[in-house]
Amino acid sequence: MFNKLTPKERYRVLVTTCTNYAESLAFTYKAYLNGYPTLSYGVLVPHEDTNTALAVLRRLLLNMPIGNELLINSHHYIWHNNVEIVSSKQLRKYLHVVDAEVTSGKVIIASPYSIKGANKERNEDSAGILSIKYCGDTITLFHIFAIADGVSSLHGGDYASSFSVRSFISGALSLINTVNTDLKANLKELLMRIHMELQDYAEKNNVNVGTTFTGGIIIQRDNAATATIAHIGDSRAYKITSNTVSRLTTDHSLGGHVITQALGYVIKNIDTYETMIGRNTYLVLTTDGVTDVVTDDTIGRIVHEYRYPRHISWALVSAAEKLGSKDDTTALTIWRT
Repeated sequence: MFNKLTPKERYRVLVTTCTNYAESLAFTYKAYLNGYPTLSYGVLVPHEDTNTALAVLRRLLLNMPIGNELLINSHHYIWHNNVEIVSSKQLRKYLHVVDAEVTSGKVIIASPYSIKGANKERNEDSAGILSIKYCGDTITLFHIFAIADGVSSLHGGDYASSFSVRSFISGALSLINTVNTDLKANLKELLMRIHMELQDYAEKNNVNVGTTFTGGIIIQRDNAATATIAHIGDSRAYKITSNTVSRLTTDHSLGGHVITQALGYVIKNIDTYETMIGRNTYLVLTTDGVTDVVTDDTIGRIVHEYRYPRHISWALVSAAEKLGSKDDTTALTIWRT
């Protein structure tokens, strides 16, 4: 049980330091795709440029074989779903597990959690976050995150939610090298590509598919961190500080699980938002299985009571279940320490 920690306990997190090489990339990926958890982390040192490292990450995210043609172009240490992929064991020394208390303001910690609804045959929710630390001429941290709730009545909701989360996070990797462009427009363009790919899938398989979607990118440099978010449907994003609970997104819904647009089915407009993420600030993303029964005030209370992302996500899902939610319930908590 993820109860509040006692004073003797510590919340341990994985952090990375820059390597001795001129350029390197460290990453952590956590996800629940249709209820199945996945965890990957590692360090990649490309022989030439970061495009090789980003290509390796895309393969991991899309659950595709990486291929030796990519791996031979980098030094790497990768842990992917209990499997080690190693060319240089020395790179492990740049991965450290530390107490969250010593990271004040320096890192962003995140954790998703999801369970299948009592009345559901399968979990049609998905959520994930990829955190990247780039070390080169500058040090920049990127956090690409997403949550999606497949539309049950369209029969392909489980595929739509997991596909959209994986495709968004992998597709957003290409935006890392273009962070000075219009990020809102780039995210909209990426979601439209995913929308069309889902429609192609639906047509080829003679099914209807659709999913809500809320996701974005946090760019962290020095003391500044900014989140840019794109949103479709009635999943939600909240920003929570010490004294406020702010709902960032607006539901595209008529109420009673009747949504007015869904990725892969029909899009009228894609909402975008931008917000600063200060120290000790949380972003909490949830599907409607949570927010149908858990009020905004209760979400804020749970965040302050449980404090740490893994505990908060579990507590939100658990609260929804106890309050009678029969839907799939998913939460993704992101915390700037």
